[in-house]
Formats: sequence, structure tokens, C-alpha cells
Amino acid sequence: MRTYELTYIVKPDLDDRSLAALIERVSGMVTADGGTVLKLDRWGLRPLSYPIRRYREGHYVFALLALPAAAPGRLEQRLRLTEDIIRHLLVRADEAEDTAEAPSQEVTSESVSLPATEDSPVPPVDEPSAVA
Repeated sequence: MRTYELTYIVKPDLDDRSLAALIERVSGMVTADGGTVLKLDRWGLRPLSYPIRRYREGHYVFALLALPAAAPGRLEQRLRLTEDIIRHLLVRADEAEDTAEAPSQEVTSESVSLPATEDSPVPPVDEPSAVA
């Protein structure tokens, strides 16, 4: 099973009881497909960067999941059909970690150009002649 990060935004007009029921329903979707919820964070009500379906804020929920190979497609389809979820993003956590770690490059004295000092003057630059 692979690890996935799921972040979804829920309509702001849901009360706490309805929000908890929706989070439980999404967790049930994950376990129904043979996956497990490793971590669950409620980020609370936050403003959106731009309006989505005329909403300017939403309840953000983050979940770290372990899913079998065929489950992400089914889960995304169910999330799209859930009316109270206005936006979702499901990404593989393995890929997210790989892209975050950029390969380090060794810096050598040949690859770095240092500014000139008094001991090593800068050679004069040939100025292009003006064409009349």
C-alpha cells in the first residue's frame, strides 16, 4: 500500500456535528476500499484564495492515508460526488517528498565567479562601436 495525502475543503455553512459526520464518512470511504487513515487534521475555517462555487471560505481537512493501488481513483470519484466537499486534492506522499528534496549541487571554485579585488583587476570590457 502507498501513502497518500488528501486535503479537502468543506462548505463553510456546515455546523460542527455535520462536519464531524462528513469527516467520518470520508474516513469510511477510505476503509471501505481497504485503506487506513494514518493521520487526520482539521485546519478549521479559513478564507479561500478565490471564490469556489460562490464560497469565500471553507473548512480545511487534511488526512494522511495508506491506500491499495486501485483505491485512489474510486476515492476521488466519491469525493467529486459528495456535495459538501467543494474542492479536494489527493497526491502520493512518496512523490511529494521526492519533489521537495532537490538534488544538491557541489559548488566548486571553477563554477563560481568571484568579484575582482585590488590584487586581481578586472580586464577592460570592449565596448561595441556605435553604428551610424
